[in-house]
Amino acid sequence: MSGSTNVPHKTSLPEGLRVGTVVRIRGVVPEKASRFHVNLLCSEEPEADAALHFNPRMDASEVVFNSKEHGAWGREERGPGLPFQRGQPFEVLLITTEDGFKAVVGDSEYHHFRHRLPLTRVRVMEVGGDVQLGSVRVF
Repeated sequence: MSGSTNVPHKTSLPEGLRVGTVVRIRGVVPEKASRFHVNLLCSEEPEADAALHFNPRMDASEVVFNSKEHGAWGREERGPGLPFQRGQPFEVLLITTEDGFKAVVGDSEYHHFRHRLPLTRVRVMEVGGDVQLGSVRVF
């Protein structure tokens, strides 16, 4: 997938995720961006459970990690600082490990979010909000 991709963008993951799976998202944060998100969802349903909600918030200068189960959000975790800048390109890797998701932004590990839902339930990856997508790859 190349060129610019419109959001919201959904990628179906019929096999789910397994340890070692990498989700790579490249794009640009628009000048007037407030926030965007990457969700690893358990189904296509509107209120699907989310194994991972990765939510850079330029308007609040933070990145929030969370999960959602049975319609209820879990406890928010925050990464250190905000590694995204308006008007700048970025690359995010979400690496599936034995015990969680390792978020790598640019060249450095940013945050480790421990699994709260079984990996085998993940079926959809969704990117939305204020972001210009360049490419999305799952490998």
